[in-house]
Amino acid sequence: MAGAIIVEGDFADVPEIAQARERVMVLAHVVFDVVGMVEDFYTVFPDSSTRLLAINGQRRPIIDMRPGEVQRWRLVGSQYQHDMLLELDKHRLNVIAYDGIQLGALQEMKQLLIAPGQRADVLVQAGSAGTYKLNAVPYDQGHPSPTGQLARVVVAGEPLPMKLPAALPKRPLETIRDSEITGRRTLVLSEIGDPPENDPGALWQEFTSMVDGKTFDPARIDQRVRLGAVEEWTIRNTDLRDDHVFHIHTNPFQVTQVNGQPQADLPWRDTVIVPHQGGSVVLRSRFLDYTGDFMLHCHMMNHEDMGMMQAVEVCKETDGR
Repeated sequence: MAGAIIVEGDFADVPEIAQARERVMVLAHVVFDVVGMVEDFYTVFPDSSTRLLAINGQRRPIIDMRPGEVQRWRLVGSQYQHDMLLELDKHRLNVIAYDGIQLGALQEMKQLLIAPGQRADVLVQAGSAGTYKLNAVPYDQGHPSPTGQLARVVVAGEPLPMKLPAALPKRPLETIRDSEITGRRTLVLSEIGDPPENDPGALWQEFTSMVDGKTFDPARIDQRVRLGAVEEWTIRNTDLRDDHVFHIHTNPFQVTQVNGQPQADLPWRDTVIVPHQGGSVVLRSRFLDYTGDFMLHCHMMNHEDMGMMQAVEVCKETDGR
Protein backbone atom coordinates (compact mmCIF):
# COMPACT_ATOMS: atom_id res chain seq x y z
CA MET A 1 0.00 0.00 0.00
CA ALA A 2 1.25 3.48 -0.82
CA GLY A 3 -0.06 7.02 -0.91
CA ALA A 4 1.06 10.63 -1.20
CA ILE A 5 1.29 13.41 1.38
CA ILE A 6 1.20 16.84 -0.27
CA VAL A 7 2.67 19.89 1.48
CA GLU A 8 1.40 22.88 -0.50
CA GLY A 9 2.73 26.36 -1.13
CA ASP A 10 6.04 25.71 -2.85
CA PHE A 11 5.25 27.68 -6.04
CA ALA A 12 2.39 29.79 -4.69
CA ASP A 13 3.95 32.97 -6.12
CA VAL A 14 4.30 31.57 -9.65
CA PRO A 15 0.91 32.18 -11.29
CA GLU A 16 1.50 29.77 -14.18
CA ILE A 17 1.96 26.96 -11.63
CA ALA A 18 -0.59 28.10 -9.04
CA GLN A 19 -3.31 28.24 -11.71
CA ALA A 20 -2.52 24.80 -13.14
CA ARG A 21 -4.82 21.90 -12.39
CA GLU A 22 -3.10 19.35 -10.14
CA ARG A 23 -3.05 15.59 -10.49
CA VAL A 24 -1.45 13.22 -8.01
CA MET A 25 -0.24 10.07 -9.78
CA VAL A 26 0.99 7.16 -7.69
CA LEU A 27 2.89 4.91 -10.09
CA ALA A 28 2.93 1.18 -9.45
CA HIS A 29 3.29 -2.19 -11.08
CA VAL A 30 1.73 -5.42 -9.93
CA VAL A 31 3.32 -8.85 -10.41
CA PHE A 32 1.35 -12.06 -10.77
CA ASP A 33 2.78 -15.56 -10.53
CA VAL A 34 1.97 -18.35 -12.99
CA VAL A 35 -1.40 -19.07 -11.35
CA GLY A 36 -2.47 -15.44 -11.19
CA MET A 37 -1.69 -14.88 -7.51
CA VAL A 38 0.12 -12.03 -5.76
CA GLU A 39 1.62 -13.53 -2.65
CA ASP A 40 5.15 -12.44 -1.70
CA PHE A 41 8.50 -11.61 -3.23
CA TYR A 42 8.87 -15.06 -4.77
CA THR A 43 6.58 -13.72 -7.49
CA VAL A 44 9.15 -11.15 -8.62
CA PHE A 45 11.18 -13.96 -10.15
CA PRO A 46 11.54 -14.62 -12.97
CA ASP A 47 11.60 -11.19 -14.59
CA SER A 48 9.24 -12.55 -17.24
CA SER A 49 6.38 -12.75 -14.72
CA THR A 50 3.29 -10.79 -15.76
CA ARG A 51 3.57 -7.14 -14.75
CA LEU A 52 0.62 -4.75 -14.89
CA LEU A 53 1.37 -1.02 -14.76
CA ALA A 54 -1.02 1.21 -12.82
CA ILE A 55 -1.65 4.81 -11.80
CA ASN A 56 -3.55 5.29 -8.54
CA GLY A 57 -4.45 1.61 -8.70
CA GLN A 58 -6.08 1.97 -12.12
CA ARG A 59 -5.10 0.21 -15.31
CA ARG A 60 -4.62 2.69 -18.19
CA PRO A 61 -6.78 5.51 -16.77
CA ILE A 62 -7.87 8.45 -18.92
CA ILE A 63 -6.28 11.84 -18.17
CA ASP A 64 -8.42 14.62 -19.65
CA MET A 65 -6.95 17.93 -20.81
CA ARG A 66 -8.00 20.83 -23.01
CA PRO A 67 -5.84 22.08 -25.88
CA GLY A 68 -3.22 24.48 -24.53
CA GLU A 69 -3.97 23.62 -20.89
CA VAL A 70 -1.10 23.31 -18.41
CA GLN A 71 -1.44 20.73 -15.64
CA ARG A 72 0.84 19.96 -12.72
CA TRP A 73 1.44 16.25 -12.32
CA ARG A 74 2.79 15.11 -8.98
CA LEU A 75 4.42 11.78 -9.81
CA VAL A 76 5.12 9.33 -6.97
CA GLY A 77 7.27 6.26 -7.63
CA SER A 78 5.65 3.53 -5.53
CA GLN A 79 7.05 0.62 -7.54
CA TYR A 80 8.40 -2.10 -5.28
CA GLN A 81 11.50 -2.86 -7.39
CA HIS A 82 11.63 -1.56 -10.95
CA ASP A 83 12.35 1.83 -12.48
CA MET A 84 9.96 3.48 -14.92
CA LEU A 85 11.21 5.56 -17.85
CA LEU A 86 8.23 7.76 -18.73
CA GLU A 87 7.42 9.25 -22.12
CA LEU A 88 4.29 11.07 -23.28
CA ASP A 89 3.61 10.94 -27.03
CA LYS A 90 4.31 14.28 -28.76
CA HIS A 91 4.66 16.13 -25.46
CA ARG A 92 7.41 17.27 -23.10
CA LEU A 93 7.61 16.71 -19.36
CA ASN A 94 8.68 19.99 -17.75
CA VAL A 95 10.16 19.19 -14.33
CA ILE A 96 9.86 21.79 -11.55
CA ALA A 97 10.78 19.67 -8.49
CA TYR A 98 12.44 16.38 -7.55
CA ASP A 99 11.71 14.50 -4.32
CA GLY A 100 9.70 17.45 -3.04
CA ILE A 101 12.59 19.92 -3.53
CA GLN A 102 12.03 22.88 -5.86
CA LEU A 103 14.24 23.41 -8.88
CA GLY A 104 15.61 26.85 -9.70
CA ALA A 105 14.89 26.42 -13.39
CA LEU A 106 12.41 24.39 -15.39
CA GLN A 107 13.87 21.23 -16.98
CA GLU A 108 12.26 20.27 -20.29
CA MET A 109 12.56 16.52 -20.84
CA LYS A 110 11.46 14.05 -23.50
CA GLN A 111 11.79 11.13 -21.07
CA LEU A 112 11.74 11.08 -17.28
CA LEU A 113 13.19 8.28 -15.17
CA ILE A 114 11.38 7.50 -11.90
CA ALA A 115 13.00 4.95 -9.59
CA PRO A 116 11.18 3.38 -6.63
CA GLY A 117 10.76 6.04 -3.96
CA GLN A 118 11.53 8.99 -6.22
CA ARG A 119 9.06 11.79 -6.85
CA ALA A 120 8.87 14.45 -9.52
CA ASP A 121 6.58 17.41 -10.12
CA VAL A 122 6.13 18.13 -13.82
CA LEU A 123 4.17 20.62 -15.87
CA VAL A 124 2.50 19.21 -18.97
CA GLN A 125 1.05 21.51 -21.63
CA ALA A 126 -1.50 19.83 -23.86
CA GLY A 127 -1.06 19.99 -27.61
CA SER A 128 -3.78 19.70 -30.23
CA ALA A 129 -6.90 17.61 -29.76
CA GLY A 130 -6.30 13.88 -29.79
CA THR A 131 -5.42 10.85 -27.68
CA TYR A 132 -1.83 10.36 -26.56
CA LYS A 133 -0.17 7.48 -24.71
CA LEU A 134 1.78 7.88 -21.48
CA ASN A 135 4.19 4.96 -21.69
CA ALA A 136 6.90 3.27 -19.69
CA VAL A 137 9.60 2.74 -22.32
CA PRO A 138 12.57 0.32 -22.27
CA TYR A 139 15.29 0.97 -19.69
CA ASP A 140 18.19 -1.20 -18.50
CA GLN A 141 18.68 -1.23 -14.73
CA GLY A 142 20.82 -4.35 -14.90
CA HIS A 143 17.69 -6.16 -15.98
CA PRO A 144 14.88 -4.83 -18.19
CA SER A 145 12.43 -2.46 -16.54
CA PRO A 146 8.72 -3.05 -17.22
CA THR A 147 7.31 -1.42 -20.34
CA GLY A 148 3.83 -0.61 -21.54
CA GLN A 149 1.05 1.92 -21.50
CA LEU A 150 0.37 3.66 -18.19
CA ALA A 151 -2.45 6.01 -19.21
CA ARG A 152 -4.25 7.69 -22.09
CA VAL A 153 -4.17 11.48 -22.26
CA VAL A 154 -7.28 12.70 -24.07
CA VAL A 155 -7.06 16.30 -25.25
CA ALA A 156 -10.50 17.66 -26.22
CA GLY A 157 -12.89 20.57 -25.79
CA GLU A 158 -12.50 24.31 -26.02
CA PRO A 159 -8.88 25.53 -26.04
CA LEU A 160 -7.56 26.80 -22.72
CA PRO A 161 -4.57 28.96 -23.57
CA MET A 162 -2.07 28.82 -20.71
CA LYS A 163 1.66 29.40 -20.42
CA LEU A 164 4.59 27.63 -18.85
CA PRO A 165 6.54 29.80 -16.38
CA ALA A 166 9.38 31.76 -17.92
CA ALA A 167 11.37 31.46 -14.68
CA LEU A 168 11.23 29.76 -11.28
CA PRO A 169 12.16 31.19 -7.88
CA LYS A 170 15.60 30.51 -6.45
CA ARG A 171 15.80 26.94 -5.20
CA PRO A 172 15.49 26.66 -1.41
CA LEU A 173 18.76 24.84 -0.67
CA GLU A 174 22.19 26.38 -1.30
CA THR A 175 24.96 24.42 -3.02
CA ILE A 176 27.32 22.76 -0.54
CA ARG A 177 30.81 24.19 -1.02
CA ASP A 178 34.06 22.23 -0.63
CA SER A 179 34.98 24.43 2.34
CA GLU A 180 31.88 23.31 4.28
CA ILE A 181 32.77 19.60 4.33
CA THR A 182 33.54 18.35 7.85
CA GLY A 183 33.82 14.63 7.10
CA ARG A 184 33.70 11.93 4.46
CA ARG A 185 32.61 8.30 4.48
CA THR A 186 31.98 5.47 2.00
CA LEU A 187 29.06 3.00 1.98
CA VAL A 188 29.14 -0.19 -0.10
CA LEU A 189 25.97 -1.84 -1.41
CA SER A 190 26.33 -5.53 -2.26
CA GLU A 191 24.48 -8.83 -2.69
CA ILE A 192 25.40 -12.47 -2.33
CA GLY A 193 23.66 -15.65 -3.44
CA ASP A 194 21.48 -16.47 -6.40
CA PRO A 195 17.86 -15.32 -6.71
CA PRO A 196 15.25 -18.10 -6.90
CA GLU A 197 15.02 -17.85 -10.70
CA ASN A 198 18.57 -19.26 -10.90
CA ASP A 199 17.93 -22.03 -8.38
CA PRO A 200 14.23 -22.97 -8.11
CA GLY A 201 14.97 -25.06 -5.01
CA ALA A 202 16.75 -22.27 -3.15
CA LEU A 203 15.35 -20.81 0.02
CA TRP A 204 14.74 -17.07 0.02
CA GLN A 205 17.25 -16.58 2.83
CA GLU A 206 20.08 -17.70 0.52
CA PHE A 207 19.79 -14.38 -1.35
CA THR A 208 21.15 -11.59 0.86
CA SER A 209 21.44 -7.81 0.35
CA MET A 210 23.88 -5.83 2.47
CA VAL A 211 25.37 -2.43 3.28
CA ASP A 212 29.07 -2.53 4.20
CA GLY A 213 28.97 -6.32 4.22
CA LYS A 214 26.24 -6.49 6.90
CA THR A 215 22.51 -7.04 6.88
CA PHE A 216 20.24 -4.75 8.87
CA ASP A 217 20.15 -5.08 12.65
CA PRO A 218 17.62 -2.81 14.41
CA ALA A 219 19.71 -2.93 17.58
CA ARG A 220 22.80 -1.49 15.82
CA ILE A 221 23.67 2.09 14.84
CA ASP A 222 25.69 1.92 11.63
CA GLN A 223 26.31 5.61 10.91
CA ARG A 224 26.73 8.15 13.71
CA VAL A 225 26.85 11.81 12.67
CA ARG A 226 27.40 14.93 14.76
CA LEU A 227 24.71 17.61 14.68
CA GLY A 228 25.98 20.45 12.51
CA ALA A 229 28.15 18.22 10.34
CA VAL A 230 28.33 18.68 6.58
CA GLU A 231 29.46 15.43 5.03
CA GLU A 232 30.37 13.94 1.67
CA TRP A 233 29.36 10.31 1.19
CA THR A 234 30.41 7.98 -1.60
CA ILE A 235 27.88 5.22 -2.26
CA ARG A 236 29.36 2.27 -4.18
CA ASN A 237 27.51 -0.61 -5.83
CA THR A 238 29.58 -3.77 -6.20
CA ASP A 239 26.66 -5.79 -7.58
CA LEU A 240 27.21 -6.92 -11.17
CA ARG A 241 23.51 -7.69 -11.64
CA ASP A 242 21.36 -4.79 -10.38
CA ASP A 243 21.29 -1.06 -9.95
CA HIS A 244 20.40 -0.06 -6.40
CA VAL A 245 18.30 2.90 -5.28
CA PHE A 246 19.89 4.70 -2.33
CA HIS A 247 17.42 6.53 -0.09
CA ILE A 248 17.93 8.31 3.22
CA HIS A 249 15.29 9.73 5.55
CA THR A 250 15.18 13.21 7.11
CA ASN A 251 18.09 15.00 5.36
CA PRO A 252 18.16 15.47 1.57
CA PHE A 253 21.46 15.44 -0.27
CA GLN A 254 23.11 17.11 -3.23
CA VAL A 255 24.42 14.76 -5.94
CA THR A 256 27.87 15.88 -7.12
CA GLN A 257 29.11 12.86 -9.11
CA VAL A 258 27.72 9.73 -10.78
CA ASN A 259 30.26 7.11 -11.88
CA GLY A 260 32.99 9.68 -11.42
CA GLN A 261 31.29 12.24 -13.68
CA PRO A 262 30.56 15.67 -12.13
CA GLN A 263 26.89 16.64 -12.20
CA ALA A 264 26.54 20.07 -13.73
CA ASP A 265 23.16 20.87 -12.16
CA LEU A 266 24.08 19.46 -8.70
CA PRO A 267 20.54 18.17 -8.08
CA TRP A 268 19.06 17.93 -4.59
CA ARG A 269 17.41 14.55 -3.96
CA ASP A 270 16.63 12.09 -1.19
CA THR A 271 16.62 9.06 -3.52
CA VAL A 272 19.19 8.31 -6.23
CA ILE A 273 20.07 5.38 -8.52
CA VAL A 274 23.51 3.83 -7.92
CA PRO A 275 24.49 2.02 -11.16
CA HIS A 276 25.52 -1.64 -11.16
CA GLN A 277 28.90 -3.08 -12.20
CA GLY A 278 30.98 -0.95 -9.87
CA GLY A 279 28.94 2.22 -10.14
CA SER A 280 29.11 5.00 -7.59
CA VAL A 281 27.36 8.20 -6.52
CA VAL A 282 28.97 11.01 -4.50
CA LEU A 283 26.58 13.11 -2.45
CA ARG A 284 26.78 15.88 0.13
CA SER A 285 24.38 16.58 3.00
CA ARG A 286 23.95 19.01 5.90
CA PHE A 287 22.89 17.58 9.29
CA LEU A 288 21.68 20.81 10.87
CA ASP A 289 18.40 20.56 12.78
CA TYR A 290 17.47 17.01 13.75
CA THR A 291 18.83 14.71 16.43
CA GLY A 292 17.77 11.10 16.70
CA ASP A 293 17.61 7.93 14.66
CA PHE A 294 16.46 7.35 11.10
CA MET A 295 17.09 4.98 8.21
CA LEU A 296 18.98 4.67 4.98
CA HIS A 297 18.20 1.80 2.62
CA CYS A 298 17.82 0.59 -0.93
CA HIS A 299 14.36 1.61 -2.08
CA MET A 300 13.96 -1.58 -4.08
CA MET A 301 11.70 -3.18 -1.52
CA ASN A 302 12.97 -6.73 -1.87
CA HIS A 303 16.59 -5.55 -1.41
CA GLU A 304 15.60 -3.56 1.67
CA ASP A 305 13.68 -6.47 3.15
CA MET A 306 16.61 -8.81 2.56
CA GLY A 307 18.96 -6.62 4.59
CA MET A 308 20.13 -3.59 2.54
CA MET A 309 19.38 -1.05 5.24
CA GLN A 310 21.20 0.81 8.02
CA ALA A 311 20.33 2.93 11.03
CA VAL A 312 21.70 6.48 11.26
CA GLU A 313 21.95 8.53 14.44
CA VAL A 314 22.51 12.27 14.56
CA CYS A 315 23.70 13.35 18.01
CA LYS A 316 24.89 16.51 19.74
CA GLU A 317 28.51 16.99 20.76
CA THR A 318 27.35 16.98 24.39
CA ASP A 319 26.05 13.42 24.03
CA GLY A 320 29.57 12.10 24.61
CA ARG A 321 29.28 9.53 21.83
